[in-house]
Amino acid sequence: MDPFGKLGVDLSPSELQETAYEILVGACRSTGSGRRLTYVSNSSSKERSQQPPSLPLPHRSIRTSAASKVKKALGLKPETNKSEENNSGEPGAGGHGNAERKRGGFTVGELMRVQMRVSEQTDSRVRRGLLRVAAGQVVFQNVEIGDVLLDNEEEMNRGKIEPREHSPFVFSLSFPCILQLGRRIESMVLPLELLHHFRSSDFTSRQEYEAWQRKTFKIFEAGLLVHPYLPHDKSETVAQRLRQILQTASEKPIETGKFSEPMHILSDVVTSLACRSFDGSVSDICHWADGIPLNLHLYRILLEACFDLNDETSLIEEVDEEREKVISGRKSSRKQQSPLPALSILAQNTLDLAFTEKEIYSPILKRWHPFATGVAVATLHACYAIELQKFVSSISELNPEAIQVLLAAEKLEKELVEMAVADLVESEDGGKAIIQEMSPYEAEAVMNNLVKSWILTRVDRLSEWVDRNLQLEDWNPQVNKGRFAPSAVEVLRIMDETLEAFFLLPIPMHPVLLPELMGGLDKCLLNYIVKTKSGCGSRLTFTPTLPPPTRCTTSSKLGAFKVKDRLFMGPGRKSQVYSRNGDDSFTVPRLCLRINTLYNIRKELEALEQRTMVNLRNCGFPDDQNVANGKLALSIASCTEGILQISEATAYKIVFHDLGHVFGDYLYIGDISSSRIEPFLQELEQNLEVISLTVHDRVRTRVITDVMKASFEGFLLVLLGGGHSRAFTPHDASIMEEDFKFLADLFWSNGDGLPADLIDKLSHSVTSLFSLLRADTGSLIEQLKRSTPDSNGTSAKLRLPLPSVTGQWRPTDPNTILRVLCNRNDKTASKFLKKTYDLPKRSKHNSSYDAL
Repeated sequence: MDPFGKLGVDLSPSELQETAYEILVGACRSTGSGRRLTYVSNSSSKERSQQPPSLPLPHRSIRTSAASKVKKALGLKPETNKSEENNSGEPGAGGHGNAERKRGGFTVGELMRVQMRVSEQTDSRVRRGLLRVAAGQVVFQNVEIGDVLLDNEEEMNRGKIEPREHSPFVFSLSFPCILQLGRRIESMVLPLELLHHFRSSDFTSRQEYEAWQRKTFKIFEAGLLVHPYLPHDKSETVAQRLRQILQTASEKPIETGKFSEPMHILSDVVTSLACRSFDGSVSDICHWADGIPLNLHLYRILLEACFDLNDETSLIEEVDEEREKVISGRKSSRKQQSPLPALSILAQNTLDLAFTEKEIYSPILKRWHPFATGVAVATLHACYAIELQKFVSSISELNPEAIQVLLAAEKLEKELVEMAVADLVESEDGGKAIIQEMSPYEAEAVMNNLVKSWILTRVDRLSEWVDRNLQLEDWNPQVNKGRFAPSAVEVLRIMDETLEAFFLLPIPMHPVLLPELMGGLDKCLLNYIVKTKSGCGSRLTFTPTLPPPTRCTTSSKLGAFKVKDRLFMGPGRKSQVYSRNGDDSFTVPRLCLRINTLYNIRKELEALEQRTMVNLRNCGFPDDQNVANGKLALSIASCTEGILQISEATAYKIVFHDLGHVFGDYLYIGDISSSRIEPFLQELEQNLEVISLTVHDRVRTRVITDVMKASFEGFLLVLLGGGHSRAFTPHDASIMEEDFKFLADLFWSNGDGLPADLIDKLSHSVTSLFSLLRADTGSLIEQLKRSTPDSNGTSAKLRLPLPSVTGQWRPTDPNTILRVLCNRNDKTASKFLKKTYDLPKRSKHNSSYDAL
């Protein structure tokens, strides 16, 4: 448990750490207003050493002794000073000077930054923001040739001013000196001030800027609402107003421009809450991070930074002074944090130089040139362009360094152009002349081409992988215990990793290039799907053709069905569940594995589209989520089509091919009572068990339903188009009806199989014909005459045309009634068919029929 208590606000440790660092840097910069300004001399160190220090310090031995007692009581290590030891191991003269010299290579600010794990980029941004805050409060005094008062040595270095030879205090150029820094940090709401002055261009991307905004709003929530310095009244409208603002800001970033109305409202509300006091008056002190436990968490972060990262028992002032070893640790830290490329750092430094030029030097230089800022930024733009062009010409492929440099260049150019336009707006030509000299970096176009090349490489690689590995796929469910083809799992994994890698690219054009990437991946996967269902056949591949109608002869014992381009094998064949003419690539288990694979691909693609939309939202493109929607539609549709195709092919293969020896070549041939449906049911049940154990449960019902439809269709073909080996009488109808009930019950499986209403619906086309099969021949002839158009008015001597084929078997359909008569083992039926339609007798030589 946290001893300081939970914040109750979703602030991550890194967000708290960044806030603490902002406070630290702000506090350090604001302390300058509280001490007397002094001259900074350029005289020799010898001359400076002769001047008395501003504050006398106690002897080092006294300070060390006092500090050691305190540290011993706290369990800290005693201080050691290696720099004061000479080569013999004894303290020697000159140690103090050596220590001072080593401290000069590493400032306290840099050390604290490393201790708090803050990047140089974040540090530069915070300091730049604080400079803008100070610029709004600073009083400037332009000093001509003469003595200059500087707050610290940093100001002199920033000014780049060389002292005159005859005086260490007199400079040859004008220089704006900061004489007063304005309010102290406790008199302002620091996050609010930074929110005013930070722009999205201060960050590497718009997404980083919006994340920083959200962090700031969460700090307001924690410090002013959840843990305020003073408790709120339940009826306090200002607090309620802040909650509403923060809620709105969490959904859409607030514009922080100078004339932004939402920003003005936020400032008023935050300031009102932060400046409350116990007596009801407006306080000069802003309490925005004073409430417990928020203040404790911030204090703990700052306190922990005072201890050495490598030794938690040593304060940072007492770490080894070998180069305040420290520099080595800094280099190691930079390696771990993936340091920025040199040109990215150069871009940031150039931008910093441009801001410095604009805010400090240009106001003075405008005396001699009215558009000093525009000229300066145009020059900086051209200088950086030279280095960028060299870098771009050396890029051969997309890599993190290239992206970082191009993004930095794009950000730099945007800022420089904005500064130039703002400065040149009042010029005669509106600044066109200078702006035209700033040839565009075209960083986005370069990045676009690099990303497109990256996409093409990934897509080509996946396409080659599909072609190579699909040929090696075994489609064996006994090997693939996951019930999916390993090649499909690998393809999906590669696609997912490719998309993840794409969204990890720190580029601003994800929505623009995403369709191209997904389109390429879709084509690769579509190729896989097409090859998966290739060769599996379809319903028509295994459906036998219907022989033309012929007159039945009582002694007819010829073959039954003919399959397209292939005759059925003899009744002595074995079940074909696991083989097919010596080729086991398309056995029922393997076909089931293909169905599972297509189903899994479709399911994963739908999930992949959802993840892609989430990635777009996480990358800062919530309005572009629909870009990913439907981009894999070809593959998804092909999967659905493939499942239906292979499911039907499997079902019709089982009924008409694998079980043909007990169905088409056996059922009701010769003596009906000795060739009933039981052998077919036994082997069909084995196939249904294979399907139940192999096919995924979400598509299993579909496959079994197709098997039932194929069985019912085959049963109808036996009854109505059984060929020359089948002849029925009305008395046979009861046997057929009973057999069909056994067939339907197999799929119902005592309530564990298909739904009863589905079975009834699909079996209606069969059960409705039993009334025709039971009817006597004369009744059938009369029904046929009544159902045939114009048959009553036709002369008896004229033959009638054959009824048209409707494609559906119904009791009232003339073609259906005709087929029943063709299979009727009856002389009356045979004479009627000869006289009315001139149908030939059945012959064993009739071996080739065309489909009707």
